[in-house]
Amino acid sequence: MRYTFNFMLCSLLLHIRSIAFFQYTSFRHSTSEMPASPLPPAPMPPVTAPPGPMPPPPLPPGPGPVLPITSAHKTSNDACIKRLSQIGIMESPRIYPSNQPPGTYGKEIMVQSNVFGIEVENEMELFQYSVCIRADVAVNKEVVFTKKGKEDFVVLDRHEKCCTVLYHAYEAHNDFFQSAQNCLIYDGQSMLYSSMDLFSNLLDSKLKSRTFQIDGVEIGHTDLLKLPCIKLEISATKNPVVKFNRQDVGKRSADQNMLAVNTAYRNILELALNQSCVQDYNRCAVFEHGKIFFIRPTEEGFLSRDCVDVGDGKRMMPGIKKTVQFVEGPFGRGECNPAVVIDGMKVAFHKEQPIIEKLQEVVTSDFSKGLKELDRERCAGVIKGLDCYSNYMGRVRHFKIEAIHHESASKARFQLKDGNSSTVADYFQSRWNITLKYPEVNLICCKERGNVNFYPMELMFISPNQRVRISQLTSAQSQRTTKESAVPPDVRQRLIMTGKTAAKISADSVFLNKLGVQICEAPLLVRARQFPPVKIALNPTSAAIPLKEGKWRIGQYSRPAAAPKVWAMYAVGTPSSRFSQPQLAKFAREFVTVAQQKGIQLNPPNDSQCVLATDIESQLAAAHKASCEFVFIITDDTVTTLHQRYKMIESLQSIVIQDMKMTKALSVIDQGKRLTLENVINKTNVKLGGSNYIFTDTKKYLDRVLVIGIGISQPPAGTKFIVEGKGFLNPQIIGFAYNGKQKQEFAGDFVLCPAGQDTLSPIEDIMKESILGYKKWHDGNDPETVIVYRSGISEGNHGNVIAYEIPLARAGINEVSKSVKLVYLAVSKDHTYRFFRNDLGAIGKSSSSGTQVSASASRTSVSSQSQLKPCDINIPPGISIDHMVTNPAIKQFFLNSHITLQGSAKTPLYSILADDTRASLESLEELTYNLCHLHQIVGLPTSIPTPLYVAAEYAKRGRNMWNEANLRNPLVRSGSEKEQLRAATHTINYKRTGDFSDRRVNA
Repeated sequence: MRYTFNFMLCSLLLHIRSIAFFQYTSFRHSTSEMPASPLPPAPMPPVTAPPGPMPPPPLPPGPGPVLPITSAHKTSNDACIKRLSQIGIMESPRIYPSNQPPGTYGKEIMVQSNVFGIEVENEMELFQYSVCIRADVAVNKEVVFTKKGKEDFVVLDRHEKCCTVLYHAYEAHNDFFQSAQNCLIYDGQSMLYSSMDLFSNLLDSKLKSRTFQIDGVEIGHTDLLKLPCIKLEISATKNPVVKFNRQDVGKRSADQNMLAVNTAYRNILELALNQSCVQDYNRCAVFEHGKIFFIRPTEEGFLSRDCVDVGDGKRMMPGIKKTVQFVEGPFGRGECNPAVVIDGMKVAFHKEQPIIEKLQEVVTSDFSKGLKELDRERCAGVIKGLDCYSNYMGRVRHFKIEAIHHESASKARFQLKDGNSSTVADYFQSRWNITLKYPEVNLICCKERGNVNFYPMELMFISPNQRVRISQLTSAQSQRTTKESAVPPDVRQRLIMTGKTAAKISADSVFLNKLGVQICEAPLLVRARQFPPVKIALNPTSAAIPLKEGKWRIGQYSRPAAAPKVWAMYAVGTPSSRFSQPQLAKFAREFVTVAQQKGIQLNPPNDSQCVLATDIESQLAAAHKASCEFVFIITDDTVTTLHQRYKMIESLQSIVIQDMKMTKALSVIDQGKRLTLENVINKTNVKLGGSNYIFTDTKKYLDRVLVIGIGISQPPAGTKFIVEGKGFLNPQIIGFAYNGKQKQEFAGDFVLCPAGQDTLSPIEDIMKESILGYKKWHDGNDPETVIVYRSGISEGNHGNVIAYEIPLARAGINEVSKSVKLVYLAVSKDHTYRFFRNDLGAIGKSSSSGTQVSASASRTSVSSQSQLKPCDINIPPGISIDHMVTNPAIKQFFLNSHITLQGSAKTPLYSILADDTRASLESLEELTYNLCHLHQIVGLPTSIPTPLYVAAEYAKRGRNMWNEANLRNPLVRSGSEKEQLRAATHTINYKRTGDFSDRRVNA
């Protein structure tokens, strides 16, 4: 009753005080003081969530209870659910920890954001319907246009046809759609919202569904002309009516109790902001997750340099990615305001062109007589899976490219219906009167209606608006696209404002005005705090290492590693490698000299020689027999298959192996690059168990605190189901790192677990192993607090992690320790938020008076600061934001800890999902910032805390070890997948190697 009473009280206060929910100008305010504004919206109803067991919260009104999970059910959390059931622990209530006041540590500054406020002006009810559009294309063959697709062309093609059919019916059947008064919100597929009850004349007991039969000729769409009977079915869903007004949007869209949140408001606003683009499919391409691209970008205000070619028939295209978020807004704690967060982006697309022209860009040399075998394989990798079309039959036909045939049109023969055979070239001449210009060029293999057919590539065209997949990029193109995408802040702000206008997310949008939704024209100016520099030192009592532009250079090490008694240095390559024995000897001398200067009492290597790549494994076996503890290897850059093999040998034989590229070694020898050599030796000291520097922990944040980082490596995109379909296991790898031995030193390991799980059932074992590792070096004493930094959690999975994963983490802790407090943070860079300096003449910049440059004026301006380095025009390290742009229901903060070396800063978001300590926000922020200064290899802060950074590296190492172990002997599924992976973990991870688990061997 208390929960309901709070809502009633809020409603009463709203009525008495006549509070305006979100004024159009509420995102605009002065840097010195807040402007006179209406009172803020109703505060969030408080939900107190003390640590430990508590009764589950009351369920909000909504759908009925879900059936319990049984063995027949498979979910993305079933492993955790099953384990909780085994140990007799109930899931935790999906309630966020109580929020804390914003921090005060540091100097307050203003930063610009990409958050645009939303005001809901009208009051209306929205009814949800499902849409099904289908048509008969042949006898016993039906096509469903509302079916979801995966390939870009299929998605856009179905969007276009669905919108064409629905809006034709909307205009033609006014009696049903009530078009004059109605406002439709359509996703381009099967979801539809209507501001009018389309079945208001029917009783509740009647079936609320209506089917329209439409002749394709009436619609006028070229692809639909020959479909005489297109069926459009509109059906009411069981979802309740959504009251869409400022009051309900404010109080039902964010809550500490996640079960009280109505996600319909976010869905409606996200679809509403898409409407102009979804309907205008000739101008816009709308993809998943709020991504919108523009088919003719220069006509939308983008610049020609935003659309550069990157080779192989690929072109960068500008667009935006947007998400609807519910944030505190300028009035701070307790308020809830809808906003749209818009980020600019550039993505490579395949150009619409003849296939033969595209492949000519790939090969560059003349292939009119046919492709060579290597060129054919390369070209196939670029175009495989793409949609293409032909029009030589007088109509457009689409196909999916499967491969490039080994024969040409003049040689490849097939059987005709009369029993005779013909070459492809002769067939096109006789059947279509087409004389091929390039009869000696390879044919294209295309899939059509389940069959693979062959076509001359000169008659086939790449379909438009298809994004380039990573597998379709060469290494050079990948670097080029990354460089083009990493735009400086002023360019990114221009892309944001231009894209916002092009997508009609603005006050002049006819659709948004009809819905009663207004968008702030300028982004929110945010109050942030700038932390002072972290003091880097050799030990707690020594003077701080001087910082220059936030960077530092390491002299003597904080704790030099014990030098190996026996070690070796090898140069590995081919007979043509440009590295000689004298060069190796010179590098070894410089390596030893610098190591000694930094405190490692290293003697010259016991063995030093050049080794062929084919002989290195036997050489390492001989080194192992000679009791060698450390091997430094310089590998030719052209030899790319040995690195993960080195790491497998390292684990199996307990020899620390460090690998360096030959070009880097030559730069040290020939160009005297001392800093490169220092960074290499920094890594050596860490791998051998030493420490290079620490930060001065004056507030003793790490006293009796165990910090654990958890990183995830998912199976490579597109491989999981392909491999598992053949019966082979392909797990996700969980890397973890913790400070068991020393407060500021992180080592760890990895475990294997089934892929496709949102929550991690091995978290129980990770907690136990980490605490036991801590107790091993602390005389058996328990830590007082365990702080976990966990990556790979989206906001949509917060509830599952709180309900299933954190209880398992507590179970693991309680099994080996008592009275240990837990703090659990989700760390994410997979969001749309961006923050910019407010002292640049960039687009959207606010003046000291609080007024902002108009979007139309700023859209075409280019900052004069674009010639500066990225680190000069991005926000500096140490910027913390814990209000205004944060979710009012979540204890969270943004922390920009790193120096941005290219592009625009991407600031990580930290969400606290469990907090037994009730720690202040500023203490968590300061500790996190300090932990970003322990990378050890280079003198720079990292974007995420070192324990999480190291954990991610262990996850990558685990992936390499798994790949190497399964290269020759794939693990076939047999019995329990979990038990198989547990056994496989023990054969390849570091736990069995003794002291490797106490040192950061993956540095």
